[in-house]
Amino acid sequence: MDLVYFIVLIGVLIFVHELGHFVWAKFFGVKVLEFTLGFGSKIIKWKRAGTEYAIAAIPLGGYVRMLGENPHDIVPEKDRDHTFYAQPLWRRVIIVFAGPMMNLVFPVMLFFVVFLGDTHMAPAIVGTVLPRLPADGRLVPGDQILSVDGDEVSTFDEVQRAVAERAGETLHFEVQRGEEKLTVTVTPELTHVSRELDRQDEMAWIGIMPIFASSVIGISNAAGPAAAAGLQTFDLVIRAGDRPATKWTDLVTALDGNRGALTPITYLHPTRVSNALGGLVELEVYEPHVATVTPEPGRASGIERAGIESAELYVGQVTQGSIEHRLGLLPGDRLEQLDAEPIRLYANFLDSMRDGQSHTLVWRRADRTMSRQITLPMGERDESGEVADRYYVRNWIAPASVENPHRITYAIREAIHRTWEVVDVTLLSILRLFQGRLSVKTIGGPLMIFEVVGVAAHEGAFNYLNLMAFLSINVGLINLLPIPLLDGGHLMFFAIESITRKPLPKRIREYASVVGLTVLVLLVVLAFANDLTREWPAIVAALRGA
Repeated sequence: MDLVYFIVLIGVLIFVHELGHFVWAKFFGVKVLEFTLGFGSKIIKWKRAGTEYAIAAIPLGGYVRMLGENPHDIVPEKDRDHTFYAQPLWRRVIIVFAGPMMNLVFPVMLFFVVFLGDTHMAPAIVGTVLPRLPADGRLVPGDQILSVDGDEVSTFDEVQRAVAERAGETLHFEVQRGEEKLTVTVTPELTHVSRELDRQDEMAWIGIMPIFASSVIGISNAAGPAAAAGLQTFDLVIRAGDRPATKWTDLVTALDGNRGALTPITYLHPTRVSNALGGLVELEVYEPHVATVTPEPGRASGIERAGIESAELYVGQVTQGSIEHRLGLLPGDRLEQLDAEPIRLYANFLDSMRDGQSHTLVWRRADRTMSRQITLPMGERDESGEVADRYYVRNWIAPASVENPHRITYAIREAIHRTWEVVDVTLLSILRLFQGRLSVKTIGGPLMIFEVVGVAAHEGAFNYLNLMAFLSINVGLINLLPIPLLDGGHLMFFAIESITRKPLPKRIREYASVVGLTVLVLLVVLAFANDLTREWPAIVAALRGA
């Protein structure tokens, strides 16, 4: 079945490309002799209006053959004006450029279908407020944003778009906080976002995210009510009193007004299963428990008086032999300070540590406070040149989604944006290859494409269309490279013709075609070699040793 998915995807991309050449050639009155998908012997062929249409056995290419395009074509007198080279230069440019252009326009349609499937989105509810950013101290987790500067919003995407281009402007946020409606002013600041291939984007941001901390708890007071009731760090609370607790803010709300009343807490305690599946995996199961917690009296929040906090800053695991392991960090330790500044959010802690500099880390283990100097590497680069992140955070959940109120306009906008983003990344990748900053090992051939097509198809139609759009853009841009035999090579010849006012001599074009063919063959060989190395490294290593 994977072979069918592969043939369909490649066939569609080739058809779209060649259709661009074909339609514009026909439009300008150029006689098209052949429109063929694939190479090798022709399986199916038919002729109509002077053009032979065919499907060939090897689905890895295709071509549109126009009269007079080949210097050796014999052209009848009556068709002199209908040959490719009889057309004005601007027409020839359009005909040649139309193929790659179709590969760049087609993804917009594919992405439109993909984004049209985003029927539900994250609501305009604040899940997390990042420290030391504009929203810090003004918005709080759980705030529902109703409008931004008078414009109603219902999704988090609308909030982001309302802010994205307005750095330095004071914006008025109307929010629902519990039973109260408030107007909060926030001034977005310009921030730089790191992208792949060392790209940097600028956008205005206020420092909020739609995701919530889960209701996994940490015991902040070993002598507090929660600890006395038997609760432990990393327990997952699922109910507090008569309220379900699906996220941290639910637990905070359930205990907030408690002034010494008994509160039943239903929670799941993680228990490690030793020698799971014969030692093949490390496994933990959650066992249900119920405890009764009575927050101490006082003015602090109920969660503090219960001796509970989010497990956000508690160390869950430490990899054997890692820098953190050598430093002495253990599971259950609580991160306290970095360079004398309190650590409030794990994400900010990671950002501060990624600079490769030495930092003073303070953490707490039970009633002991410990401090060490730590330097984490900025990141080892993988074969694609990207920095491999050594961390991941699982202590987050997304809120219930709401219906996308503007599906059509959203899909159009996102389709154009995504297409441009892939074009930008692809062009930069090509540049990085020439600069030597991106390994040639990243170049893949048919085997690699076959593999990723199969994976995408099994993950669903939208992933398959996403991949088709990505490959279509790559096909379009690669065809625009100034290599003879590719469309970009023809356009290069036309550029020279526009300067010299006459076509390049036939012999020069023939020599250039040989050079172009040599380059393409070398690229194909390189791609196949990379595919073989990825798929069968042991065989390749043995061949090299021989």
